[in-house]
Amino acid sequence: RLERLQRVVTKLQMESGLCEEQLNQADALLQADVRLLAAGKAPQKAAEVERDLDKADAMIRVLFNDVQSLKDGRHPQGEVYRLHERLVSIRTEYNLRLKSGAPVTTITAVSTASGQRRPEPDEAPLRYLQELLAWVEENQRRVASAEWGADLPTVETHLGAHRGLHRAIEEFRTKVERARADEVRPSGCWGPPCPWAWQGETPGVCSPLASLQNSSKSRLRHLESLHGFVSAATKELLWLSEREEEEVAFDWSHHNPAMAAKKESYS
Repeated sequence: RLERLQRVVTKLQMESGLCEEQLNQADALLQADVRLLAAGKAPQKAAEVERDLDKADAMIRVLFNDVQSLKDGRHPQGEVYRLHERLVSIRTEYNLRLKSGAPVTTITAVSTASGQRRPEPDEAPLRYLQELLAWVEENQRRVASAEWGADLPTVETHLGAHRGLHRAIEEFRTKVERARADEVRPSGCWGPPCPWAWQGETPGVCSPLASLQNSSKSRLRHLESLHGFVSAATKELLWLSEREEEEVAFDWSHHNPAMAAKKESYS
């Protein structure tokens, strides 16, 4: 069983490296296009970025199958989650800056109950906002239902995995703030300053994202506190175990010349 799990781990590490290279390539192309946009030029690599992201997405789906095998075998894992969060982060910047970063074109108008007409957001960016909201809600559920661990190895595993998730959430929020600062809005976006806080009945993303960030910070703080406690408790348990071994191995016969020192120690 351990040999089988180790083969899965080796495969996971190799394919994770390839996926990392794919994401690096997509990010490099994306940043090149972002610089072109900042210079007032049209992006050149959008199709390649999207193709690379789709490839990385497919690779991560396969990797998650291996992760499930490791989970079923109670083997520590978490590297693929970091890759997945990075994929989401790059795709978010791609959608915000390239797909939705073009100047606003004609906005469809719809009549309101009062007879006035207001702009209606395009279907594509609206669907994208809903996907972002789904990502936030899914990670909120992950944070809320995550386990804590009952011993030092499992607590360390959960702490490491959540640190990766928390970094991804922080990066996600940073990209939102940067998009807001650059005044990058989805085509047809209107309303409050936050690029995702749509008016009407469409749910905004900024408020749930802030809630997710707070929940993640709280879990990270509690995990670090738990890790400190369990680390200290483990040291005490190891000390007790060593003392127990000494007592079991001690020669308790009256012929032992160290008996007097033992009595003194006990007193």
